[in-house]
Amino acid sequence: MVLGIVMMTTMIPTIVGLNEATNGARDEQRRKNNNEDKGGGNDRQNNQRKGNSRKQRFHLQVTCSDDSGSQEMRQQVHNAKVYVKTDGKIYISKHPSADMDLFNGGFYTHPSFPPDNTAGFVTISPEKPPILRWVFLDADTHQMRWGSRPDSQGHICGPFDWTNDEERITLEGWEGWLAVQLPEDERESGIWRLYFDRDDNGAQLPAGSRGLEICMRRE
Repeated sequence: MVLGIVMMTTMIPTIVGLNEATNGARDEQRRKNNNEDKGGGNDRQNNQRKGNSRKQRFHLQVTCSDDSGSQEMRQQVHNAKVYVKTDGKIYISKHPSADMDLFNGGFYTHPSFPPDNTAGFVTISPEKPPILRWVFLDADTHQMRWGSRPDSQGHICGPFDWTNDEERITLEGWEGWLAVQLPEDERESGIWRLYFDRDDNGAQLPAGSRGLEICMRRE
């Protein structure tokens, strides 16, 4: 429909006002949609990044605070690496023995937890040929071990997770890790065992043992 000049003149203020209001509403909706898309996109990208990061294999490095244990104990443990041995146990050392392989694993889907979880923990074993094996906490001794699915049954297989900064490893929601030397271990060897103080009571270690509270960092 073609409008006359007089009618157009009288309607211009109304049309301009309507256009400004409409454009303002559209701009506001556009900004809202952009923010929602950006937020949703960021969430999706962040979740995807975390998912990809959790699937990556890594080594483990041990750290301890300046007030933990004696200076001699800290010197042996701080910045040491985590190793697996053919006896199914997990060790900590700066000078590993020839039969130790560097921990090489990470988070993995475990059948004991909900679908699409990464609450399990695995490592490549020192077997010949190497095999991907479960990492678990021995429910009786509190020592960390690795093995097959039957080996892990009846023990604590997770949930394993990382801290908010995605750097340190947790088990059952906290960092109860211990570096332990049992009475039969050679004190001068610098080789420690990896334990977890599940009940926060010192892990009920055998008499004559010595332990050091530690953190385990992804590397």
